[in-house]
Amino acid sequence: MKNSNTKELIFILLFFIGTSLFSQENVINKNADIIKTDSIAQHPLLSNRFTFYAGLYSSKKEIKFGVNGASDNEIFDFSERADFNDNETTLFLNFNWRFSRKWTLTTEYFSVKNKLNRNIEQEIEWNDQIYQGSAEVALGLNLNMFRVLVGRTISKGLKHELGVGLGIHGLDVEAYIEGNAFVNNNNTGEGAATNFKRSTVSVLAPLPNVGVWYFYAPHPKWMLTARVDWFSIEIGEYSGGLWDLGAGVNYQFHSNIGVGLNYRYFDFTAKVDKTNWDGEFSLNFQGPLLTVNVNF
Repeated sequence: MKNSNTKELIFILLFFIGTSLFSQENVINKNADIIKTDSIAQHPLLSNRFTFYAGLYSSKKEIKFGVNGASDNEIFDFSERADFNDNETTLFLNFNWRFSRKWTLTTEYFSVKNKLNRNIEQEIEWNDQIYQGSAEVALGLNLNMFRVLVGRTISKGLKHELGVGLGIHGLDVEAYIEGNAFVNNNNTGEGAATNFKRSTVSVLAPLPNVGVWYFYAPHPKWMLTARVDWFSIEIGEYSGGLWDLGAGVNYQFHSNIGVGLNYRYFDFTAKVDKTNWDGEFSLNFQGPLLTVNVNF
């Protein structure tokens, strides 16, 4: 419920900002015989063909996994039981190409890699192995997120741009537990003691999405941005959904270089039906994103 309320609040906020700013743009005099557009300065990100972004993303995390072998696919909350919700700064990359007057290609990437050693009070049943309570285990998460979106501009002026697109988020997810464990033997009801064990589940999940973005530049050096990506779908071995929301401000201190401050919210949920992982996951990341952009 908490995540749902957060998503709805952010979506309403982005919608309100976009519609409000759109209504504020100056209207060009339709009765003018000649409009000298060269004399009107425009924010470079509304017209440049190529834009590269590199940034640092500081995210608060909520991470949950359900795996085959756990009792009734019991959900293991990494954030609650292993304190994985600590903020982490990670690299964030984005590339935007306007390959025609109305069409753009956007690619994006960020990754999260965590490993923590924790003493877990209760035993953990994970992928047919039982890790004893009160013993130290290592918990790890490796996530690589790739986003590709092909978009079309549906409204554009000297100060604004509104567009929609179709794309895909590719999630390369791996989670693991390391420590001394027992192998669960369902035939005898007894466990066989083992030495150090590592149990891993991983998947590459494609999640298609629709996207909407809105840019508004009240000044040639300042631009406000808002974007929403969403989808819920079932494809073969995967079923799930995503929310990818962002709002921010960009300052272009040079015609080809600028800086931006954004707030990004990612929420991914999926059920997996594969031989190596019959389970589910829920991943939530949110926090500020500081970027530097080069455009031309």
